[in-house]
Amino acid sequence: MKIKAPKAVKQWKWGFALVLLGGLSSLAQGETQTGAGPTPVVATPPVPEAVRTPPLPIQELTARWVYQLLLAEIAAQRGHLGLATKTYLDLARTTKDPRVARRATEVALYAHDLPAVQSALTLWLKEDPKSPSARETLGGLILSQPNLIDALPILAPLIAVDRNSAGDDFLGLDVVLVQHPDHVHALSLAQRLTEPYPDVPEGHYLVSTLAAQDGKIDLALAEIRKALQLRPDWEMGVALEAQILQKSDPAQAQNLYRSFLDKHPEAREVRLQYARFLVEQKDYAGGQREFQTLLQADPGQPDLLLAVGLLDMQSKDYPAAEEKFKKVLAGEYRDPDRVRFYLGQVEEEQHHWEQAIQWYEAITSGEQHPLAQIRVALILAQQGQTQKALDMLSRMPAPSAERLEQRTLAQEQIQRDAGDDQGAFDTLSQALATFPDSPDLLYERAIVADKLDRFDVLEKDLRRVIALRPDYAHAYNALGYSMAERNVRLDEAADLIRKALSLSPDDPFIIDSLGWVQYREGHFHESVDTLKRAFAADPDPEIASHLGEALWATGDQSGARQIWESTLKDHPDNAALLATVHRFLH
Repeated sequence: MKIKAPKAVKQWKWGFALVLLGGLSSLAQGETQTGAGPTPVVATPPVPEAVRTPPLPIQELTARWVYQLLLAEIAAQRGHLGLATKTYLDLARTTKDPRVARRATEVALYAHDLPAVQSALTLWLKEDPKSPSARETLGGLILSQPNLIDALPILAPLIAVDRNSAGDDFLGLDVVLVQHPDHVHALSLAQRLTEPYPDVPEGHYLVSTLAAQDGKIDLALAEIRKALQLRPDWEMGVALEAQILQKSDPAQAQNLYRSFLDKHPEAREVRLQYARFLVEQKDYAGGQREFQTLLQADPGQPDLLLAVGLLDMQSKDYPAAEEKFKKVLAGEYRDPDRVRFYLGQVEEEQHHWEQAIQWYEAITSGEQHPLAQIRVALILAQQGQTQKALDMLSRMPAPSAERLEQRTLAQEQIQRDAGDDQGAFDTLSQALATFPDSPDLLYERAIVADKLDRFDVLEKDLRRVIALRPDYAHAYNALGYSMAERNVRLDEAADLIRKALSLSPDDPFIIDSLGWVQYREGHFHESVDTLKRAFAADPDPEIASHLGEALWATGDQSGARQIWESTLKDHPDNAALLATVHRFLH
């Protein structure tokens, strides 16, 4: 059986996203700031007031007010938050001073007294309706509530205070609403908030984003195209339209990228998104070209250097990849161990074992450390030091399920490569005793069980994988292929393989499995057509073995010989291919 390994920006101007996503929890943990009183114990909203001088009431600093301010601060310091909140709120009502109302809001937030927060914020906004901090805090408080529609009567007036800033407000809301779990009501709120502003492109952008998130692609495209009619060649809008099209119509998305970049070659964000899109489409050469263009405009940008280096590695240009990775490392990159790991991979791909080990061993901590240790162990095993490699892995700590899986998969790979299938089976079984529902471990044990002719274990494990991960194409394929290989339950085998193909239609190994089950069913000519398609996608020796056998069955013995002989030149030691050739030609 052909084994497939398991698959192992926006800046918000409003700023109250920080209150929604982190501010309230920060207040609960007692963050402090200076300048508002003697050792205050609460945080102010995350974005400072704009540089302006709002009209403030002229206050006569009476002895009573001084006493109440001191009382409120001392109460807050000593943990009497109810008294502090009530005192500040009374002062805010009496003085009508937005500074006091702001302080009352802060203390009420810290006390988790939501009714008091609402009262204090109402006073604050009444006395200073354009205060960015008040708007941020109020927005965060409202949007953190489960029923988003309740935010409409408060958010709508805030936006209406300054129609000229509505666009910024809508972009700010976009960042928060896309993170809200209630996609339906987030879209509804956005539509109702933006309805009075049909001439504001950012409003259509907001609705488009949320419609796409809710799966309403037609609405999303209609809205972003309205935005672009109002603001042609808006880079942010074009990027969103292309992003929406990427899933529904990749060809149209590519045309949009290309036409926009032809007119605006300096559009960095669109080009960066396009480069990533090409890589997702497995057009590595195209992605590399776009990243290279970005790199020429900003040659010292480490993330771009890293991206181009990875694409160099993908295209097997290892010297170029190594040069870029070393430049990134020399520039004091924020994650140097990741770069060292890539350098180890570059050396490993070139069979420079000692240099690879040196790079991996330079990683002494962090998330890359256990992965680097595993790579060292695998290199040792390739050099014939199997026991040393296994001993090294056995000493690795496994504090989590993920770490245990990584270690176990490396151990069983070393055992299988050494011909110890039973040892690999036992290693996997031992790990599964601790984590019985690990899809990756179950899948690997099924593959090893196939080699041990334990079809009962194989079928049980793969059906469990399918139950745990219904979209795992290779689990369906492995089970269907195993049935076809044993020439049993061929109808069920064909159904399983077709299910796998529906999940991963271009995978050459699944196409090969379909061709093989067709061969087993006696549909030889159909099998040849399918296997030729698989072989064109990947001239793998096992696919060549199957294709030759199907050609032989149709009477095309010369075609079978040609496929086998040409593939043997590149893979002279492949066991499956050699076995097939020996069976037919000797």
